Amino acid sequence: MSRSNWTARSALLAGTLLCSCTVAGRDYQRPAFAVPASYYQTRSYATAQGAAETWWQGLNDATLDRLVAAGLAQNLNIKSARQRLKAAEAVRRASGRPEQVRGDLEGSSIFSRRESQDGSTSLDSAEIGATYVFDLFGGFQRRSERAVAERDAQFYQMATTRLAIVDAITRTYIEARFFQRGAAVTRKTIQLRQQILATVEELKAARAVLALDLERTKLQVASAKADLPGFISGYEAAVFALATLLDRDASEVFAMMQRGSGQPYPSTQPELGVPASLLRNRPDVLLAEAQLRSATADIGVTEAELYPSLEVTGSIEAFRGLPDLYQIGPSLRLPLFNRPVLRAFHERAIAEAKATEYDYRAAVRGAVEEVQAQQSALRSARQRTAAQARAVNLGTKVADLARETFRANEITLFDLLNTEEALRDNELNLIAARRDLALAWSRLQIALGKGWAPDQSPASAAAALAAAGSNPETE
Repeated sequence: MSRSNWTARSALLAGTLLCSCTVAGRDYQRPAFAVPASYYQTRSYATAQGAAETWWQGLNDATLDRLVAAGLAQNLNIKSARQRLKAAEAVRRASGRPEQVRGDLEGSSIFSRRESQDGSTSLDSAEIGATYVFDLFGGFQRRSERAVAERDAQFYQMATTRLAIVDAITRTYIEARFFQRGAAVTRKTIQLRQQILATVEELKAARAVLALDLERTKLQVASAKADLPGFISGYEAAVFALATLLDRDASEVFAMMQRGSGQPYPSTQPELGVPASLLRNRPDVLLAEAQLRSATADIGVTEAELYPSLEVTGSIEAFRGLPDLYQIGPSLRLPLFNRPVLRAFHERAIAEAKATEYDYRAAVRGAVEEVQAQQSALRSARQRTAAQARAVNLGTKVADLARETFRANEITLFDLLNTEEALRDNELNLIAARRDLALAWSRLQIALGKGWAPDQSPASAAAALAAAGSNPETE
């Protein structure tokens, strides 16, 4: 090759490299917007513990703790999210610098023969070639940033799934204990009313009460018995739902539920922290930010495609019986006729990034609103539970006095039945209030973004999954 050819190619390479003085697109920066300094009507300014807090243990229920642990280990949606994280990590490893180099090794053996000639020929060859693409305008760098953001998004999607599963298990368990407790109260009511019915039947035989009183008492017993199947059905449906969440047979979950029957009750007040803590604690907010980072990097990727690209290709061809052939040289590509299409893709990327920024802002605003709403719901649930507990205590005393005065013939049967009915209603209202209190407390913990990924980051989680390999017991 002549000196002039090498000079021209060197000038082409150097000139193009000198032109590439900037990275296409823009570096990601978290959007600046005002977040309230504190939550409405709260004096708590302590920093929330965040993702590592196992808040469900605050319900003081060992069975619930076991169910949540089993769900986090066995739930199918979580397993699916882990595999998607592994896939995103594989894409990340293949993005950026690895994309700048490509090459192939090719071998061939060709046998040929002509009809008009005697004999045949055979040509054996081997070729190895490689191409290196220069990252002139940072397109590959932006591709790497986009892949990292998409890997992070999958991690936070997995975290959102984990938190949703914890929420579903806790909520379903609270409902199951509510129905179980409601069935117990109804059975107790049936037993008491049957005792009253036996007394009324004796009085009717002695002509001390009217036939109407006897039928009214039977109605009360039948009414209580009619309510019992609904509680039993609700309890069984909740256990079936738990079995699905845990990916286990229902019989196993029924056995686990027999270890206790009390309703979960929160004994502590959650630490709210400040609204700004939601930016690092809520996995859905972190997911929205990771998606914004990906969309921002995509702007640089599509912009770099509008500019020239430079690559150097080299190859070695070896033929049996012939001298080897060496080839190397740069090539410059400039988008020309497809430029309108590439520009349209770039404009779309800009618009998508802006839309994703609005989604991120909306996620933050929605998170703050949800915390404040759940805080209000928890305050109301505590007040209602306290009031219902007082009502049950008073109703129990009134019912005891009513039974004594009825046996002394100082009140009518109608008054006694009304008192018993009021007591049963208050007891059912109390267990409903306790259920609502536990649910409100749990929802506030979920709204604060607690308990989704203890001591993990996207990179460490992906590395742990890669180390675990394909063994399902380690995943």
